[in-house]
Amino acid sequence: MYRYKHLLVALSLNDQGESSIRYAGLISQLAKSEKVTFVHVVSSLGDIPKELQSEFPDIVQPSGERGKKRMEELVTKYFPSDHKTTIDYKILEGSPLIEVLRIAKENDTDLVIMSKRVEPTDAGSLPEKMIRRVPCSVLLVPEGYKASFSNILVPTDFSENSTDAMDVAVAYASAKGIDEIHCLHAYNVPIGYYKTGKSFEQFAEIMKGHAEKNYKNFLQTEVCQIGSVCQIKDLKGITVTPIFMLEKKPAKAIEEVIKDHDIDLLIIGARGRHAGAGVLLGSVTEHQIRTTTVPILAVKKKGTGMNLLDAIFKL
Repeated sequence: MYRYKHLLVALSLNDQGESSIRYAGLISQLAKSEKVTFVHVVSSLGDIPKELQSEFPDIVQPSGERGKKRMEELVTKYFPSDHKTTIDYKILEGSPLIEVLRIAKENDTDLVIMSKRVEPTDAGSLPEKMIRRVPCSVLLVPEGYKASFSNILVPTDFSENSTDAMDVAVAYASAKGIDEIHCLHAYNVPIGYYKTGKSFEQFAEIMKGHAEKNYKNFLQTEVCQIGSVCQIKDLKGITVTPIFMLEKKPAKAIEEVIKDHDIDLLIIGARGRHAGAGVLLGSVTEHQIRTTTVPILAVKKKGTGMNLLDAIFKL
């Protein structure tokens, strides 16, 4: 897990941040991270009259030295005491999304960690916006979730982004000493199957056969080509167990596998490279962000969307 040298944890100043702090501790130990930055963004109170701020003091979030002290208390309480990682604290004012994006860019962050609510959220939530725009991978940890994992699921449509997700899953499993990863592909029978003269069941078998063939190619990598021979991806001795499911809704298939196999970490590519991939790695990722009850790691190539981010900061 050499990838995650610099972690950024978006933190609220209450015990709801326990899970994200504990998970940051776990990841920093597995990855031997050099630095973890804890960030709390105070929403601007400019639109709230001072008399209301005095009447309802709870609406005023801790800032300055008081906020930093509260962050230190939470981190001391929940972050591993034997860590060898540099810890930094930042209290900022403004938009949580913009300020976290700014710090992620300035710190050359490899992974953003933040908590998410356990109950389903609406479209356009902060975690969803963060994954769309941050120039690195994002780990969302449900509030109250334990900082541990033993069963990893990687949904795949065999795209480049799925390959990235599998690489990260192998790194996680290897660092944690896990010997098996589950890999899910949901396939569907096209509407016009009957025009081929095949029955639904027959065409379903054809689709599954193609999925199995694509899966074998998926576990190969072009990076290690020698002449015209493509070597098998280095899985570090970890068994990757494929699951092929006939289901037209990939999100539903993911939810079923999470339940049936006691999955406790979902690793998924944040974007597909073409329209077809977007069906799984765009809308499906966003659906899982809103509904999944286990930690979800949305994998993005570092630097993705950096030009757009620069444009936003210039506005």
